[in-house]
Parts: sequence; C-alpha cells; structure tokens
Amino acid sequence: MKVFRLTAWAFGLLLVSCLLLYLFRSPLLSRYASFFSIHTATKGADAIVCLSGNKMTRVPECLRLWHHGYSRILMVTDEKPRNSRFQELEMSNVRFAQEVTRKMKLKASWQVLPSTTGGATSTFDEAEDLLAFAKQRDWARIIIVTDEFHTRRAQLAFRKVFKGSPIVIEVAGAPNEIFDEYNWWQTDLGILCYLSELIKLPVYWLWDHEPNLVQNS
Repeated sequence: MKVFRLTAWAFGLLLVSCLLLYLFRSPLLSRYASFFSIHTATKGADAIVCLSGNKMTRVPECLRLWHHGYSRILMVTDEKPRNSRFQELEMSNVRFAQEVTRKMKLKASWQVLPSTTGGATSTFDEAEDLLAFAKQRDWARIIIVTDEFHTRRAQLAFRKVFKGSPIVIEVAGAPNEIFDEYNWWQTDLGILCYLSELIKLPVYWLWDHEPNLVQNS
C-alpha cells in the first residue's frame, strides 16, 4: 500500500510538472533562447565585420549599423569553399554584400578580411584572421555581426582568441523573418538553430582553438 501511495504521488507530481511546463512554455522557452543572444555594439567602432554563414540576415544588419554610424568600415570574412570545383557558381561573400548594398541604395563599400589559412572554416578561424588584421592597423574596437542565436558562442570564440589583446570585440545580432527568441519553437529552422547552440556552446567553452568538429554556422 505504501509503495502504491508513493507511486501515485510521483505520477501526480509528474503530471503537475508537465502541466506547468505546458502552461508556461512560452516564457520558459523564450528565456532559454535569450541566453544565447548578446547585443553590445556601440557607435564609433573601427570596423564592422560580417561573419560568414547566413549572408541574407547578417549583411543587411551590417549595413544598418553602418548607416547609423557604428563604423565607416565594412568587412566580410573569407570563407573556405565547401566545394572548390563549383565555387564559381556561388556568389562570394563580398559580391553578395555589394549586391545587397546596391539594392538598399547605400553608398557603402566592402573589404574582404584576408584569411591566414586559405579560408575560414569556423568562428575561431575568423577570430584569428581578424586579430592578425586588426593588429596591423592598430584598431581598438571592432563589431562582429552574426545571427542572434549565434552571438554568445561567437563572442566566446573571439574572447578566447583575443585574450591578452587590448582590442575590444562587440557583438551585434542579426534578426530574421522566420523566427526569433519568442517563437523559435514553432518552426523547424528555429528549433534546429537554438537546439544546436545547446550542443555547440559547451564545445566552445572547452576549446581554446578551432574544434575540428564544429564548423561555421
């Protein structure tokens, strides 16, 4: 009888917990997503650097920051081709950025951040490329732009690479039209992005250099 009573209590507690999770799923899931989003960009930086990945969201956000005076210098990172045989069929980061600039009718110009390894394959690679380039130009503060869900992990990678350097790295998150931190669980893409960060972020905490198993997001 005692075992039955304990089992009933445990089952009831489980049901109540599940009910509470269901009723408060929206604020809980939003708080979870907000953990991954960081926005620290301020005006007057030496450069705005668009990280490789989702060009459709990151480039327009870079241009928005440029238009509002966050920096006069715009850069894109040099990403390693996924298939060098057919790379000429895909628009490069800088060419895409130039086309978006023309579409937005802005008079901004773009530079390519030179790669020291033949093309970046991770956020760590991009951080190392930027550190080498920024040192040559005595830059003091740089804004990196990536997708909102990727900002905390990007900041972590850059802080590790820039450790010991006086250069300040600020982060800006680019929004998209499909999901945000308040509804990400309602779309396949949102679920994929925010749940993958739960796996990738601990990996970046453990590594102080490019982890071979984590590629550009």
